[in-house]
Amino acid sequence: MKNTGKARTEIDMDLAFAQVRQDEKDDTLCKIIMGTIRGDGPRRVVLSGQSGIGKTRLAKLVGEYATEEGLCYLTLCLHLNQKFEDEVSLYEHIAFQIEVYDGDDDESDRKDLLLDLKKSIIRELEGKKRLADEQMKISDHERRKILLLDNFPTNPLLYKHIYTSSHILLILDDEGNKTSEDKVMKDLGLESFLKDYGPLKILITRRAGDENTTKRDGETESHAVDQSQGTEIDGETKSQGAESDREIESDDMEEPHDTRNAEKIVSHTTFETHADTKWKGKVEFHVTNESQALLNSLNERNMRYLLASLINDKSRELLNSLENAWKLDHPLISSMARKSNSLPAAIVVLAKSLNCITRQATFKILSPKQDKLFKEVLSPYEPDYSVSRNNSVLQLAYQLLETDDTLKNAIVDCFWHSLDFFEHCGCINYNELITLWILEGYFDPVRSVKKAYKDGHAILVELINRGILKIQDGDIVIPEMAMNQLTDLRYHGLFGRSQLLFSRVSCREKNKGLGKITQIDDMIKTVNANKGANICTMLVSGNRLRQETPPKFFEQMADLEVLILFDPTLGCLTRYLKNLCELRVLVIRNCGLLSDIEELQDLRELQVLEVSGASSVVNITDGFFKALPHLQSLNLSGLRIKSLPSSICQLYDLHSLILRDCLVLEDLPDIHKLLNLEVLDVRGARRLRTCFGLKEKTSRNRTFHHLTKLQLLDFSESNIKRLPVFHDAAMATNLHFLTRLLLRKCSNLLKLPNLKPLSGLQILDLSGTTSLVDIAAVCFEQKEELKILNLSGTKITKLPSTISGLSNLRQLLLRDNSNLEALPNISGLTSLEVFDVSGCTELHKIEGSFKDMSYLQEVCLSGTRIETIPQLPDTSNIVCSKLLVLADTRRLIHDTWLEVKEAMTNGISESLSSFDMVDRIQATSRKEEGSVGELWAFDCPENKGRPREQFYQDHIYMDVYRNTIPFVDTKNCQEVLEIQGSNGVDQDKETLAKVEFVAIVDNSGSSLSSIFNDLKSVKSCWLEMCTDIEILFSGVDEESLGNLETLSITNIRPLKSICSSSLKNLKKLSLDCCPYIETLFPASALPTSLEVLKIKFCEKLEKVFVREVEVPNLHTLCLFNLPVLAAINALLPNLKIYKPEKCPKLETLMEDLRGPDLE
Repeated sequence: MKNTGKARTEIDMDLAFAQVRQDEKDDTLCKIIMGTIRGDGPRRVVLSGQSGIGKTRLAKLVGEYATEEGLCYLTLCLHLNQKFEDEVSLYEHIAFQIEVYDGDDDESDRKDLLLDLKKSIIRELEGKKRLADEQMKISDHERRKILLLDNFPTNPLLYKHIYTSSHILLILDDEGNKTSEDKVMKDLGLESFLKDYGPLKILITRRAGDENTTKRDGETESHAVDQSQGTEIDGETKSQGAESDREIESDDMEEPHDTRNAEKIVSHTTFETHADTKWKGKVEFHVTNESQALLNSLNERNMRYLLASLINDKSRELLNSLENAWKLDHPLISSMARKSNSLPAAIVVLAKSLNCITRQATFKILSPKQDKLFKEVLSPYEPDYSVSRNNSVLQLAYQLLETDDTLKNAIVDCFWHSLDFFEHCGCINYNELITLWILEGYFDPVRSVKKAYKDGHAILVELINRGILKIQDGDIVIPEMAMNQLTDLRYHGLFGRSQLLFSRVSCREKNKGLGKITQIDDMIKTVNANKGANICTMLVSGNRLRQETPPKFFEQMADLEVLILFDPTLGCLTRYLKNLCELRVLVIRNCGLLSDIEELQDLRELQVLEVSGASSVVNITDGFFKALPHLQSLNLSGLRIKSLPSSICQLYDLHSLILRDCLVLEDLPDIHKLLNLEVLDVRGARRLRTCFGLKEKTSRNRTFHHLTKLQLLDFSESNIKRLPVFHDAAMATNLHFLTRLLLRKCSNLLKLPNLKPLSGLQILDLSGTTSLVDIAAVCFEQKEELKILNLSGTKITKLPSTISGLSNLRQLLLRDNSNLEALPNISGLTSLEVFDVSGCTELHKIEGSFKDMSYLQEVCLSGTRIETIPQLPDTSNIVCSKLLVLADTRRLIHDTWLEVKEAMTNGISESLSSFDMVDRIQATSRKEEGSVGELWAFDCPENKGRPREQFYQDHIYMDVYRNTIPFVDTKNCQEVLEIQGSNGVDQDKETLAKVEFVAIVDNSGSSLSSIFNDLKSVKSCWLEMCTDIEILFSGVDEESLGNLETLSITNIRPLKSICSSSLKNLKKLSLDCCPYIETLFPASALPTSLEVLKIKFCEKLEKVFVREVEVPNLHTLCLFNLPVLAAINALLPNLKIYKPEKCPKLETLMEDLRGPDLE
């Protein structure tokens, strides 16, 4: 312990000077890079490596260092994650950077603009060069005198005085991303343009693997190793024949961070010669790769310095409190540094996320979810052999984002969209990015564009503050691309959550974005400088549009290219749009009065068309799409069409076809030749029976093997019987890009085709596909990337033995498979986290064991006939509670699998005093004498196997069961939207926003909060068996709960309290089987409208109210089996029904509650 204490003291002392150490490290790296750059003649230095190691940051520091030290007279930085399509875009960027152009020039003649830009730049360059030349003029005698000084080599001022050179430092950041070095220097003529202003020094950063620009003019560089340059990082000099005389501490003796397991990078020098007749000469570059200097600095000690220099005082206090709570011998900062894999981006994102959390006005302690995440990642327990599948610090930062209260799941949508957009299109103006988020539907339903923009801006600020988005230049933002290491395992993913995938359109051609965005007068507009003051982009809501006269409004927009209309209320809308001939993008979202879209055929330049939620549209003529040959994105969700025009097969540029909730759609057109198709989403098309044509002997869509770009295929809730085939016997096909095949509730699907070609599949969902009885063995071959396999609710009798090859599978879900009797060997599922066979009533045998599943977290066997449990893991690679649910429903929850096994041996299970009679309790409560009326509910024990009924309302089908629900006084039956598990997170937001009656079963706390933030109109809610919830409605905004009148809570074991400050309109509340709740309402959060309150089987409930309050409207109070309830603490002047039963400590009489002034 003494050695441990000494090590901690040394680390604490180091961290006290973290900023100083960080600055020293940065200064050393800058000197190394500049030592190479400032040699004679043109120089070209390369920094390469994976995203997140600090290449851009170092380049920026080098630029600042060079300018401050007088080592160059001008530094220019070009971020080549931006598309420079022509000279104007390039020289605009340069002119703006050196402050000779403000970007607001409306000059329409681009040739004149380019000429003016170059003149302004030349004038500025000549002035700076002239000044630099004058500063360099010293006599030979003075120069020799300085060189003879003893301190000359170490004195930067003397060095600067002698060697200040008249040159430009050009930084080409993220080279090869969207623009190459050759494009800028040769094609756009920058090298020729700068040749008269001193020898050119170029510093290039590029991501590892982008080797295309290490060659110029098609010639391969020859690599001559140059090891004459010594490298000193953290006091350790690495040079040829030199040994460090500094003693290195133990935790510094680590290998430098390796990037992408690539080949080792060494410093090298090359000479390149370029000949081009238009430049009238040759340019000779001395080229050096200095990547290793940066890589050598990536060690645990420097990560500690970086983290300590970034976190604020509150974050430091939080970490100290966690250290004390966990009784740690080492600072948590050290644990974070170690688990970051020495990736600076991971440290930065986590540090900034911590600062954001602790900076919140309401922050006191971590939420239970946040605390659990920190413990899992940063706990002192860590196996020696632990190997994380993702960077655990990056993963933690993302999971903390999921707990953020800023618009819940919208912020996660925006995060994944930003990563995807940057990969395809590069950097973007932040206003345009917010507009794209609105465009993709992340804030639907949009009643006010101003409000949607405000919500988007709040998310933007949060992502920037967390370091997930970064400001590049002025208003330009980019994501932290190191986050791209993470895998999006949300059920529908980005494609299933987006309406348009606009990035696939705007990035294929130049100048096809949205332009410069202005948010004004509850609209978003863009003015095209090349067309004077004419508006080229417009986003407007129906509420705002009603203030205008439609003919006059649209007549003024002849140059409009992008038009987005949210909830318009014009039935003849297309009449006003048909003359907008320059439209590229048209979105008409939720126009219930629109019945005909034929006039849109006149918009022949359309690339994006969305007409969604127009439930009055029942027909589209067969030749409609012949007039729209340029379409790349098509969304016709929610239309009442039975079939699509056959002319859709001619849309050869189409990449996205979205037909969600087309409730009467019966057939698909021929799409198998749409070779650019990436998304086919027809979920919710409940009458869709076939892909092959309604007539017999048709060959339509027999095969999709040509659709090699397909990434999402979703037929969920359709009635299709067969899928197209994905292979071709005559050729080796591979649909590697298809990551999601979603077939949930395809109740008529009889069999699967050969899925072997889907080698990139990550999620396969067949849950609720009740007609499926068999899966061929070949379906699980070549599935190295499959992460989630959901076969719950099917009729399969056995699984193929090839399932053992799914070595990267994380979730195997086989719930409620009543025909499944045995499982093949599962030992090969070494990445498995969740194994769930609950409800498989005939399952009696599982081959293999869980022994080598070091990531396993949950094993659920309830309701099965499993008597002998396969061997559980001996060790674990993750730190979290381990759950085993036995066949008799006993739950064993412990920190390690060893403890679980000991509990099994000793016959110890988690206390189930409130759950050992769950069935009896549920039966009692649902048949309680005196309950009034009926409500629609789901999956009640007495209704198992009862046929479902379907109802139609507002074009939304909902599967419901008829049953009596306790504690809800209503005389009329209602229709209720059922949400089971986490499915509600990916539900259509428009649907959720309109729902008034909802039942949420078997959900988690995080997804429950996300769902409730989309439930804008809910009046009655039934919650049952929701896990991981201690404070109900914590983080849910007031708007979502403002209309809630009836709330039933059943079997939520961890629940301790209800966040009731927003339940101002709550009239009826029931609480059943919540054993850990102690007090129902704090005095400061009383639901003042409460009329009915019923509580049962809450073992620890001591008081209903914390202290004496008056509840004027409460007329019914029923209390049953509350063993420690001793006080109600309320005056109830209007109480009419009072039923306390089996409450031995409660002595309060009805007269006491009603008060003395009853008469």
